[in-house]
Amino acid sequence: MHPLLKTPRLPLAIAVSFPLLLALLSGHAAAERRSLAQDWLFQKGEARGAEQPAFDDAGWRKVAVPHDFAIMDKPDGTPPFDPKAVGGQDSGYLPGGQGWYRRHLALDAGDAARVLRLNFEAVYMDADIWFNGEHVGRHRYGYTAFTLDLTGKAKAGDNVITVRVNHADPSSRWYAGSGLIRPVTLDLLDPVHVAPDSVFASTRSASSDQGEVDVRASVSNRSAAAAKVEVLSTVVAGDGSTVARERRAMTVPARGKADLAHRFAIANPKLWSPDAPNLYTLVQEVRVGGVLRDTRRTRFGIRTVTVDARHGLRINGKQYLLKGGNIHHDNYMLGAAGAPDADRRKVALMKDAGYNAIRSAHNPASQATLEAADELGMLVIDEAFDMWRKPKRDADYSRFFEENWRRDIDSMVVSGRNHPSVIFWSVGNEIPEQATPEGAKTARELAARIRTLDATRPVTQGVNVDSPGNAVQFAELDVAGYNYRVHLFGSDHATHPERVMYTSESTSKDAFRYWDPVGRMPWVIGDFVWTSVDYLGETGIGWMGYSKDWKELGKYPWHLAYCGEIDATGRKRPAAYYRQVLWQSGIDPVVAFVEQPAGTEDLPDRQYFKEHPELDWSLHDLHPSWTWTGQEGRPLKVVVYAEHPEVELFLNGRSLGRKAAGRQTEYQVSYSVPYQAGRLVAVGYRDGKAADQWELRTAGAPAAVKLTVDRRQVRANGEDLAYVSAELVDANGVPVYARDGDRQFRVTVKGAGTLAGAGNGNPMDASSLQSGERATFHGRLVAVVRAGMDAGPIEVEFAGEGLPVQRVRIDAASL
Repeated sequence: MHPLLKTPRLPLAIAVSFPLLLALLSGHAAAERRSLAQDWLFQKGEARGAEQPAFDDAGWRKVAVPHDFAIMDKPDGTPPFDPKAVGGQDSGYLPGGQGWYRRHLALDAGDAARVLRLNFEAVYMDADIWFNGEHVGRHRYGYTAFTLDLTGKAKAGDNVITVRVNHADPSSRWYAGSGLIRPVTLDLLDPVHVAPDSVFASTRSASSDQGEVDVRASVSNRSAAAAKVEVLSTVVAGDGSTVARERRAMTVPARGKADLAHRFAIANPKLWSPDAPNLYTLVQEVRVGGVLRDTRRTRFGIRTVTVDARHGLRINGKQYLLKGGNIHHDNYMLGAAGAPDADRRKVALMKDAGYNAIRSAHNPASQATLEAADELGMLVIDEAFDMWRKPKRDADYSRFFEENWRRDIDSMVVSGRNHPSVIFWSVGNEIPEQATPEGAKTARELAARIRTLDATRPVTQGVNVDSPGNAVQFAELDVAGYNYRVHLFGSDHATHPERVMYTSESTSKDAFRYWDPVGRMPWVIGDFVWTSVDYLGETGIGWMGYSKDWKELGKYPWHLAYCGEIDATGRKRPAAYYRQVLWQSGIDPVVAFVEQPAGTEDLPDRQYFKEHPELDWSLHDLHPSWTWTGQEGRPLKVVVYAEHPEVELFLNGRSLGRKAAGRQTEYQVSYSVPYQAGRLVAVGYRDGKAADQWELRTAGAPAAVKLTVDRRQVRANGEDLAYVSAELVDANGVPVYARDGDRQFRVTVKGAGTLAGAGNGNPMDASSLQSGERATFHGRLVAVVRAGMDAGPIEVEFAGEGLPVQRVRIDAASL
C-alpha cells in the first residue's frame, strides 16, 4: 500500500480521489490509447470460473483480435463447416456457441491510477465482461461499440480482462461470426480530459471561399476539486498547416464536466467530396496550471449534404448520383474478424471498381471502413438494425431491442458522426413491423434519437413493401430507401412529389432496370446493388435464388452467397464490369464475356440456375475466358458491354460484325460465335474511330503461378495485413481460367509473419480457410499474411501440384 494511504490526517476529498491524484504525480503522458490486439487467450465452450483472476488459463489458445472463433478450424484440424450447424444456410454452415477470452494486462502504479477506459468496437454477441473478477459490463448487440470505465479498479501488476461471448444460434440471416470481431483498445487519461465521445465537428456552410465549422465537446473532470482549465483548439489541414485556432478558459466542476462550443471560419477551405476527399484534423489540448493534461485529435471533413426531389443529392452544392453497393461485415477467409486492413481493402476494391457509395448492411460500419471511406471519397449509409421488436430468427437482436436500442443508436451515431463519408443514417432494413402504425412509431422514435445527436444528416430506412403501405413508414423519414421496388418510383412520385427515393437493394441481373431511372428522375438519387462484395452465409442466393422451399437454397457445402459483383477474394466478376459501363465510368469502356456452354458446368448446382434464371440474384452466367476445350465449332454466346456507341467483335483477326450499342441496347450486344481457339477481341468505336478494346486469349495448360502482393512492407505490430494473389498462367503468360486447369496449393509463411487465411472464392469449397491447403478456383487463390511483432523479412511460398514453387517477400518494418 502506498504510504500516503496510511496518513489519517489526509483530507477526505483528497483521500477519496487519491488514485487520480497519483496519476497527476506519476509523470505519465497526458493521454494514451493502447491497442489490445495481442496476447489474448481463448477457449471455446463453457469455462467455469474463468472470470476469476486466478483461473488457470495456461492451456488456452493464444490469439490476436479482431478474432472470430466460428471460422477457426476444430482442435483436430478439420474445417469448421458443419452441415448440421443450427444456423444452416443463413450462417454458411458455421456454428455460433459460447467462447471465453482472457487477457493479462500489466500496469505500473501510475498507469493503474489513471482514468482507464476499456473500448470494444464490437463483440458478437451477448457479451459479459469482468475485470479482476468483478463483472463490469454486459453488451448485447454484436455490432456496436461500447466503453467500460475501469477507473479505480486496476492495480499495479497483473490485471485480468475476461470476456464471455454467448452467441446463441440462429441469430442472423447471414454469417455473423463470433467473438471479439473488431478492435479492443485501452485509453489511459488524466483526470481532466476531453470526453472522448463528446467531440462533434460539423459543417455549417461550405464554399470555395469559406467554410464554417461548428465544434462541440465536453471537458471532464474526474478529480474531487474544481479545475481551472485552458483549452486550445486548433484546426490543421492535410498539409500540416494551421488554418484556425481558438483558446478558451473555463472552470470544470469537481466530478463534473463543462461544455465547449466553437465556430471556426476557415478561408478558402479544401472541401471534402467523393472527387476530392480532403480531410482536416481538430487538435484539442487541455492544460491545467499551464501543464498539458490531454490532447485529442479528431479527423473531419468540410462538406455539406442536401437532398430534395428537384435537385437530388448534392454535396457542396454539386449533384451526385449514388453508385452504390451493399456490403456485409465479414472478410471471407478471416471470417467476421474486422481487421482494419481487411475492412479498408474492401472499400478500396469498391472504389477501384467505380462504386462511390456503400450501404453498411445491416449493421453499423466499422471505424476502419469509415476511415477508408473518408480517405478514398466513398459515401456511406450507416445502418443500425435488421430487426426491431419482431424477430427474423429465433435468437436474433429482437430479444434485446427494447432494452438496448437507445444506447446502440447512440453508439452508431457518436462513432460515425465525425466521418464526412457518412451521408445518411439508416434505422433499419426490411423490418417486420414496417408500414404499420407500430413500425412508424418505432421509426419516429429512432429518428428522433438520432437527430438529438446529429441533426446534420438525413435519416433513411430500407423498406420492401409496395405502396400505399410504404407511405406510413416513409412519412417518418427524410429519404426513402426502396428494396427491389423500382416499379414504384413513378407512381409514388405522383402521390408524394416531395419524397426523395433511392434503391437500397437491387439485383445484379436487373442492373440496367434499376440504374436507368437514376438521373432521369431527379427524385431518384441512386442504386445500391445486392451485393457489391460476396460474403459468407445466405448461401447460394446469387446462384439459385429464393426457391419456394427455403431448405433447397444453398445446401451444404455451399457457404458463400455468391451474389457479389466482386468475388470473395477481391476479383471483379462480369457484373462489376457491366455496372462500370452503365455508370459510364471510363474504367473499362468495352469488355467481353462468354456464357457457360451447356454441358460444361463447373458447379454441381449450375443446372438449377439454368432452370430458374428468374430467381437468380447475380448477372448472367458469364466468364472472362476463351478456353472451351471440347466446344470446337459449336456456337458460344459472347456478350459485349460497351460505353461506346458501336462495337465490333473479332475472332483471330476476322470481323464478326459491327453493332450499335447504347441505352437502346442496355449498353450490351451479343454475338453467336463458333468456338475456335485463339484470340477474341472486342473493339469499341466512338465517332467512327476505334477507341478501346478488350481481349480474351485461349490458354494452354498451367505452367506457372503469378504472384502479386498489395503491399511490400508492413509494420511489425501484429496487426498489419498483406494480400498475396496467385493466378495460374500458361507458358505464354495467358491466365488459366478453365476449371480443369485448377491446381491444389500449399501456402506457407516463414519469418516475421504468419498466414491469417487463404481462400479461392469457390462457394462450395468447404475446406479449411486457415491451414494453407487450398485449390485455385477459376485459376485464382488469395492468401492473407499477418505481420508479427518483430521486424524482418516475411517469405510467402506457393507450392502447386506440378508447378514450380513461387515465393514473394514482404518486409516487416520496426515501428
